[in-house]
Amino acid sequence: MSRNQVISCLGTIAALLLLHQPQTLAQYLFSSAEPTEIYQLSTPQKLVIPPLAPSEISPAAVTESVAQENLLAPPRFDTIITRELPALWQMRVPLEQVGFLNATYEIRAENGRSNAVSNDRRSESAVSVALEPLPIIEVSRDQNSNTALIQGGVRLKMDLSTAQSAGAYGGDLTVTINQH
Repeated sequence: MSRNQVISCLGTIAALLLLHQPQTLAQYLFSSAEPTEIYQLSTPQKLVIPPLAPSEISPAAVTESVAQENLLAPPRFDTIITRELPALWQMRVPLEQVGFLNATYEIRAENGRSNAVSNDRRSESAVSVALEPLPIIEVSRDQNSNTALIQGGVRLKMDLSTAQSAGAYGGDLTVTINQH
C-alpha cells in the first residue's frame, strides 16, 4: 500500500471523527407546564437532544492483525445511536386509571417523512428513527383529589447510515395516551 493511500485513509477517518456531528432536535406538540387538571398532558414544546460524541460512532479500540489487502477496507462505525427520554410527558389521572393507560408515539420529519427526522438545511437528508415506548410510571399521588401524576417516555433509535449531511435535524413527535 502506498504512502498516499495510507494518508488518504487516515485523513478520511480523522474527518469523520472531527466533523461537527449532527444534533437531533425533537419538537413536541404540547405545553411544558406541570399538569393540574385530570387528563391534561404536559410535555416540552421543544427539546434539544444532545449532540453525538465521537466515541458513540467510532468503533472500540481493538488491536488486531489485518491482512494487507484489507488495509484499505473502510472502517466500521456504529450507525445506530440510542437516546432515552424517560420523563418526556406527565399526566394527572384518577387513581383507578393508574396501570390501565398506554402511550403511543409517532415521529414525522419536517419534510413529511414518517419515522424520521430531516436536516434543517437540506430537507432531502433524513435520519430514520425507531420509537420504543418506555414504561409509564407513577410519580406521585394526591389523596385529596384521588389522582396520580404519571409520566412516560420513549427510546429513540436513530439510524445515521441514511444521513447525507451534518447539521441539525428536526421533526414533530406526537404523543397519544390511551386506555387499554
